[in-house]
Order: sequence, then structure tokens, then C-alpha cells
Amino acid sequence: MDPITKALLAEFVKQNELEDLPEDKQFEHFAAFSVIASRYGEEFSTSDVVLGGGADLGIDGCGIILNGRLIDDEQEVEDIQKLNGYLEAEFIFVQAKRSANFDGSAMLSLGQNLKDAVFTHQTSPPISLELKKRIKIIDEIYNRAATFRKNPECRIYYVTTGIWNNDQYLQTIVKKQVSDLNGTSMFSEVKYQPVGAQGLQQLYRNTKYTISRQINFDRTVVLPSIDKVKAAYLGAIPASEFVKLIIDEDDNIVKSVFIDNVRDFQGENPVNTGISATLTSGLLDQFVLRNNGVTIVARDLSITGQMFTVRDYQIVNGCQTSHVLYMNRASLTDNLYVPLKLIYTDDEEIAQEVIKSTNRQTPVDENDLLALTKFQRDLEIYYSGMPDNRRLYYERRSKQYASRADVERTRIIPIGIQLKAFASMFLDAAHQAGRYQATLLKQVGESVFKAGHRPEAYYTAALTFYRFESLLRRGHGDTSDLRSFKFHFLPAFRHRFEESDFPGFEHKKISTWCEPLNTLLADADRSREAFEICADLIRRAANSRNLQIERDAVKVQTLTEGIRALAIKENDVKKPKV
Repeated sequence: MDPITKALLAEFVKQNELEDLPEDKQFEHFAAFSVIASRYGEEFSTSDVVLGGGADLGIDGCGIILNGRLIDDEQEVEDIQKLNGYLEAEFIFVQAKRSANFDGSAMLSLGQNLKDAVFTHQTSPPISLELKKRIKIIDEIYNRAATFRKNPECRIYYVTTGIWNNDQYLQTIVKKQVSDLNGTSMFSEVKYQPVGAQGLQQLYRNTKYTISRQINFDRTVVLPSIDKVKAAYLGAIPASEFVKLIIDEDDNIVKSVFIDNVRDFQGENPVNTGISATLTSGLLDQFVLRNNGVTIVARDLSITGQMFTVRDYQIVNGCQTSHVLYMNRASLTDNLYVPLKLIYTDDEEIAQEVIKSTNRQTPVDENDLLALTKFQRDLEIYYSGMPDNRRLYYERRSKQYASRADVERTRIIPIGIQLKAFASMFLDAAHQAGRYQATLLKQVGESVFKAGHRPEAYYTAALTFYRFESLLRRGHGDTSDLRSFKFHFLPAFRHRFEESDFPGFEHKKISTWCEPLNTLLADADRSREAFEICADLIRRAANSRNLQIERDAVKVQTLTEGIRALAIKENDVKKPKV
């Protein structure tokens, strides 16, 4: 391995707490992260995409992106389809080899296995449980093919530490595998990309950068000076320039720029159908009159003449407009202008107030604005006050910590993980945690991120999740077979080791209630022992309800109830009720 790749691998391993893994497994995590992060802009754990042991058909990493979201449960397929009304899927497969060689036989087998065993099921070789889970998700997606906007994309990456020199023999293998997969008529596009050391290095470096685009924005009015706003512009931008802001180099929509928009694309609802009608009726020049426009908040901006370089930006209003324009991009001309408000500020409070106000101008469920409340900002501040051995980083916006080399990625808690951890640990919703984030929020939205809630319980839930994930990554303890049950560990841990009755989310005594759990979690050895007790508890709870230790059992509500009851019964540290 060359010294540059080795140095980048070492940095990645440290930031992801993978020191206890052998180097070949570290490299699998490194390659899978670098590749999948190039296609998906939000935080994710490599433990959710790296398959692990043998019987994986040469597939070391697998990412399934559905409507711009990285998913790992077939239930999310139904949730997303119901929410959006359509499905757009991308399958990413990674084989990672530390050697400097591109092995033609391995490259051939990878493509054949994908076609015959994963997609067409023409062969049925022995496969691991982790791969079975991915195949089940893929099958569920194809079962809903009637809702496809286009057939899924399939992207295959063969990663080594060598140099790809376009060897003719290897290119023939790649072309044949692409041709065979295309021959199934299951894909809109198939790409098979060999990646050498330099390509891998660049993919990894790219994960550290925030999004940046250059546009020609010449039809603008500079707004008057506004406190805490460095500059603000109001104008109209040609469709061809606007589309640059929402697509990547492969012409895919960039979902990460809509994180702060609070609402995902709503599919073919009446409003979006109306926008499409304007585009398809030949009235492109009237679009600027009929549409409310798009609001962008940028945290960095530079201007040279009419060229605006916008960095680290979010489309905070106009998600629906942007998606409809993207879907109709082939028919757009520069007769179509998009109304655009561009706000340049690095003041988080101003940015969040802009987001809240722009989204309230159209009907938005109040629950959709949870991510933008003062509570969220206070929660981030609370996290930042923790001592180093308990330090976590609350991520309120995509890639908030991407450029910080001092931040371990595993300690970053995105809003989605916070929601799932809190709902599992405190709202008896562990069996629902695998659902799509928007669907889960609808289920528990009245009880989470409330203005009167104190931050301690949220932090304790996140710390419990982090500590258990760390245990899984390091391969310690008798818990590896329960990876799919990770959210069930949170309520098991709480009810088994809490020292007193929970006082309520708004009670000032909640800090005292959380502290013994936090102290236990801060000790790696004690927390490992605690999670092993929880693992045994989960197995016994499943057995008492005749449930197998397999992924489908995760979603059973009676398992959640059984774990809670058993943990409470066996709690030997809880103080007597007064």
C-alpha cells in the first residue's frame, strides 16, 4: 500500500474508531465509505453498509439509495413509496482489495454473482444473513416496479491500492459484465468502475468538502443591509443555471442541499402537478410569474462580475419546485426563469429563522419544523459542553463537521439518529426505529423535540446509541448477531440499569436521573458488560414470544413490550419507589 493511501486509511480508522479491526476489514470500511459517500451526501455508519464475514459473493460493501435516502430496511421502501408516490433506486456494490492487482477472475465473479444470485435469482449459493437482508430490500423495491420513474441504477466498484491502466483484457471483462446486467432489462444504467489508489484517495478527500457551485446570476437586486446578513440578493436565474445547483456530475439530484428544507419531495400532489403543467404546456416564460421561487441560504459566497460561487448552501424553500424542474430538465429552455432569493450569512440563528419563516408561507405541518426550533440549537450547545470522554457532536445540518479533522465521525449524531434513539429509549418505539425518518416522525412527533423538554434525555439516548455502535464496530462482546436489534438495546439498557423512576422530560431532576447511566456508558468495560446483559435479555424476551433472532423480529411490538417488562423485572439497582 502506498504511503498516501496508508495515511488516509489511518486517519479514517482513527476517526471511525476501527483500530481493533484487522487491516483488511479496515480497508473494506474505508473503500465502502469513500465510494458510497460519493453518491450520498449525508452522514452514515459504515457498519450499516459493510457486509462483514464470508458468504458475501465478493461484495464487501452495499449501499441502497432510494429517492435520495440510504436505506437498510425493507419497511422503508413502503414508507418512501407512500410518501413520494414513486421510487427511484440506486444500488451500489463495492469489492475492496488491499493488493495492488486488479484480479480479472474476481472482477468477473463479482459481476456474475450480482446478476445471477442478487438480481435474477438464477442461482442460489450460500449467502450471509447481511447479504440476504440487502437482497430482500432489493426484491421489495422491484416488487413495486409499477411506481418506478425509471429503472434502478446499478453501480459496481472494484477497489484496489494499485494503478488502473485501462488494461484491455480487464476492460473486456468489465464491458461483458455491464452488457450482461443490462441484458436483464432491470436497470436504466449499469456502471462498473475499477478504482485504483489515486481514485480512492480522491473519493475520500471529496468527503471532506462541502458542496460548491458556480452560477451566472446577472438579473439581481441587492437587498438593503440586514443585521447579521453579509449580503442578500433577489432576482431570477435561467433554468440551465439553476439546475447546476441541484445536480451532480452524473446528472443525479443532490439530496443533501435539501436537508434544511424540512419537507421531502411530496411526489405528484396537486401543487407539484400544477408546476409540471406549467412546464409542459409551453408556458415556460410565465413560470417566473406563477412560481413562488426558491430561497437559498449560503454560508460562503464569492462574486466575480456576474459569476456567483456559492458554497455550503441549502435550498431552504423550493424543494418541490426544484424536484419538478429536475424531472422536466430535458424540456427546459432559458426562456424559463426561476425566481431566486440568495441569502449569505454564517449566523446560524438568522439562517434557521429564514428557514422557519419561508416554510410557513405555504402549508407545512408544524412537526416538519422541528429541526429548526430553538430547542435544536440548545441541544447542539448542550452536546458541546460534555467532557472529552463523553463528547458527541450534534449535527443539525448536512456535513456540518465534514471539514473538521479533529472530530471522530462516529461521534456525530445527525437529527435522524437522534430521533430514532430517543424514540426507542424513551417512547417505546424501538420496533419502529427502522422505518423511514419522516414516517417515524409522524408516529411520535407529538412527543419529541418539544420546546419544554430538557436536553439530558436526548443526549443520554444518543450516548447509549454511540456506545453500542462502538461495541459493534470493534467486534467486542456477545452482541454481533444482534446488530439488527441495535435500537432495542437502548430501552433494554435504560430499564435494566436506571436507578430511579423517570421524572419526565421537563423535570429538573432529569439531570440527576441521567447521570448514573452516562457514567456507566463513559466506562468502556462496564458498558460492554451492560450491553452483554442486555443482549441476553433481548434473546430471552424473543424466545419467550417464539421469535427467531432475525431481522423480521425487530419490528414486532410485542418484542419491545417483552424487553421492557423483563428489563424492569431484573433491574437490581433501581431505588424503591417512594
